[in-house]
Parts: sequence; structure tokens; C-alpha cells
Amino acid sequence: MLGRKLRQRYTLIKLLGIRRFGDTYLAKDEDLPGKPLCIVKQFKPKHRDRLVWYAARQLFSLEAAVLYRLGRHNQIPQLFAQFQENNELYLVQEFINGKELSQELTPGKRWSEKYVVALLQDILEILAFIHHNKIVHRDIKPSNLIRRSQDNKIVVIDFGAVQKISDPLVNDQEQTSFMIAIGTRGYMPSEQASGNPKFNSDIYALGIIGIQALTGIFPPPQDTDSNEIIWRNQVEVSPKLADILDKMVRYDFRQRYQSAVEVLEALHRLASPQLPVLVKNRPRGQEISRIGILVAFIACITTIVGVQEFSKSFDSNESKKISFQQKAEIANKFLSYENTNDKIKIKYPDNWEIQDIENPVTGEVVAFLPPKETDLDTFREMVGIRIEYLSNQSMSLKEYTNSSISEIKQFIKDAKIVNSRSTTLANRPAHMVVYTKKDEQDRLIASMELWTLNKNKAYIINYTAETSNYDNFLKSSEQMIKFFEIL
Repeated sequence: MLGRKLRQRYTLIKLLGIRRFGDTYLAKDEDLPGKPLCIVKQFKPKHRDRLVWYAARQLFSLEAAVLYRLGRHNQIPQLFAQFQENNELYLVQEFINGKELSQELTPGKRWSEKYVVALLQDILEILAFIHHNKIVHRDIKPSNLIRRSQDNKIVVIDFGAVQKISDPLVNDQEQTSFMIAIGTRGYMPSEQASGNPKFNSDIYALGIIGIQALTGIFPPPQDTDSNEIIWRNQVEVSPKLADILDKMVRYDFRQRYQSAVEVLEALHRLASPQLPVLVKNRPRGQEISRIGILVAFIACITTIVGVQEFSKSFDSNESKKISFQQKAEIANKFLSYENTNDKIKIKYPDNWEIQDIENPVTGEVVAFLPPKETDLDTFREMVGIRIEYLSNQSMSLKEYTNSSISEIKQFIKDAKIVNSRSTTLANRPAHMVVYTKKDEQDRLIASMELWTLNKNKAYIINYTAETSNYDNFLKSSEQMIKFFEIL
């Protein structure tokens, strides 16, 4: 088959997979400029049984219909063509340049909670769209999830096992014609294995992926009596996130979340990269926001010119004229803050506002806000502290630093790092990163973040400000960082 040109247009260049109902090829579209790559699926069932062959052909045709319907979503491949040639059926779909999620979820590798929450949210947004269109994917697994190279978004592929949930007015024969137990062992719940998949069968599969990412174990063990997944004893995880994952993978589908939107709402109540993180006693309209779940208290996009200007300002060794406000900030008396539960202590300026934060997923503990400059000041500079439990207790500072910087670059599109160096925090080896972006109001924001490790925890301090005001509170923030202690 390799080298064959279908429809005098699609040249098959590589065999990607052989499955029960057909083969998949990488191809070139000879009719378009640059001859872009595409995916060609050939209907070629390996089973000789006439009824199975007929059902497989229905599924193949349904896959084309589903892709045509769902392909308008940016994270689902588009259908380019469906045709018959030499009595064989083919469909052509968009090629997604990226890596399978299975390359990230390797055995024994444990990912952080922030990675898992971001992953769940990304996929749940797609599932909500799929389910809204009355479709159950039925084969959600790491090899069917591609992290697209251009933007690091997850793309859901392989709709060859889909089931369309028919309208109640459709006759029973049509509704049951696709009741075939299709899926992948370990990700497939009991009702799907019995040929009766539900929308939350996909949620079950995604919950297994989340547990796999946290524990590095697949398949996770099941209790022999209840058939429930047993996994919490394998890893340290915040109770609220664990509760969400447990509900996603309940053995009885009636006890699971009933929709992807419901799971999204539960995750958003913990901490969402799409929504502000609210803190206690914060006036309306002055929410503390985050970029993703990777970096505390910031949400932004940047321009190259602004980054260059800030970088020059940051690296400059020239003496600067200190404003009256800066002198006042430096002269402030410092008060002590101590958190015995998290075993941290820090001093902060007596005229700064303190906000306790309860966020078990992202680990935020407390935020300190300087006084507003004017009543028109809508962006509040701040120093925040968060604590992250490490799944891999043997992780070194270098490994954590590489992982954190990689995640900033990967998940925070267009982030510009202007400084990255070794330092100390709480009398321990640490690392500092400074980067910039713009927020939703097109304000250029700068963030300085320092982290150190102690036992199985990462301690992170973050100073965030508009670049135009970055120097105003930098001295006080640096003093606070020097005062920080791990008890």
C-alpha cells in the first residue's frame, strides 16, 4: 500500500497502525501547496463474520459522520474526505502534529497535581462539547490524546469506537445496533464492557488517566469486594482533588459525575487556570488571578518590545532615583506572620494587607498586598506563598527547577523569562525566575518567583506587579523574602 495514490491525490507514505477494523496511514495531500500531511483510514476488517463485518462498516461510516459533525472544534481533527475506491472504503482526516499523551504518562513517573488539574480541565472541555452533540467517545486513553506541538493543547483522536446516543423517538433497533463492547481494558468501565456505555463512561476513563498521572501506576488496583479503584495509598494528594477523582471512577455509573460540565465545576471550585482565585475578605472586582495553575497570582500575555524594555531595566546596574513612596515602603516596620500548620514564618510591612488563602490543589497559603497607590489602581501588587507536595520525594532542586521552567514555557504560551539563576531561600539552596506577560486588560505584568525544597515539599514565594510599578515594592518584597523561614 505504501506509495499508493488514492483518488489521484493522497499518497500513502507510512503505516501508522493496524486495527481490527482497518489500517491507518500517514499520507501527503498532493493537491495542496506544500503537500501537507494528513491521515488516511482504510476500512479493512480482520473478522470474517458477516454480522461483525456489517457492524464494523456502520462504525466506520459513523466515525466519518461524527468527525464531520465535531471537526469544527479546534481540538478534534477535521474530516477532509470520505470515499470508496476499488471497492474499499477510506476516510481522510486532519493530521495532528504532536506527541501521544502515553509518552508523558510513563510507568513509575508521577506528575504534580497542577499538571493533573490542567490536563483534566483541557480534556473535559472537549468532552463537554462531544457529549453535547450526543456522542460517547468510548475509547478515551493516553494514546488517543495528542498534545499538539503548536500550542500544547490536547487533541482527542480516533472516533472509531464512538456511539451516538439516539433520540428517544428513534426506534429500538437503531439504538441497539451499535451496542458493541468496544474500548480499552483498564480505561473501560463495567457498563461499557457490557455494551451499554454512558456519557460518564468517558469520565471514568479520564479519571483513570488522572490517577495514572498522579501515581505512575496503570492499571490501578481494584477492591475485590466493591470493585472500586484503590489508589490513595500510592501517593500524597490533596483530599479534595482525590475526592473528585474518586467520584469520576465510581464503579456504579449512577454514583459518578453525570456530565463533563459537572466535573469542570468541581475543579473550578478548587482552582481554575481560567478563573480568578478568590481570597477571603477581598473587595469585589479585586480578585487575585493566576496564569494556569502553574504560577500563582498572575494571568497575562506579553509583547516583545515590553519584554526587552523590562529586561534592560531589570539587568541595569545604574543607580536609580528612589521615589518618596519607595523610601516610605523601605522605612516601614515589619510584623511577623507564622503558620504553624504549614510550618512557615515571614515578616511583612505593617501597612500591607494580609489575606489567608485556602487552596489545597494549587497550595496557596497566604498573600500580602501593599497599600493602593490611588483609588484608580485596579491592579494590586502582591507577595504570595504557596506550598506544593512532591509526588517524587527524591526529586532534586535541579529536577524541580527544570520541571517548573519547562511547565512555564509549555503551559503559559508566550511567557518570556528575563532572568533565571540560583539563589537562597530560608537559608537553603533555591532558584529564582523572573518573567513577564500581559493580563486581560493588556497590562504588562512582571513576576519574580523563588522556590526551594524541604523534605517532600516545595516552598514558593512569588512577587507580582505591573512592570511600571515593579520597582516600587521590590525592596520590600526582597526584604520579606530574606525574612522567610521554614520551621
